[in-house]
Amino acid sequence: MVSACILIKVIPAKGKSVLEELKKMDGVTSAFMVFGRYDVAVFVETENYKSIAELAKKVNALKGIRRSETIVEG
Repeated sequence: MVSACILIKVIPAKGKSVLEELKKMDGVTSAFMVFGRYDVAVFVETENYKSIAELAKKVNALKGIRRSETIVEG
């Protein structure tokens, strides 16, 4: 298994709806609002690095996301 943290900047007032959509996605182990440079932190776990990249693309495709940064563990 490969774990990663995806840090997300959302369009103002879209944080709650983005968070709810993220929690429904396969591979997401936890997601919550944060303060600072990013608005949402998402922890994910998949079978391999390719799956992490595919999941990151799906996350970026959600309405309300301005940008993200994916930090792969290991």
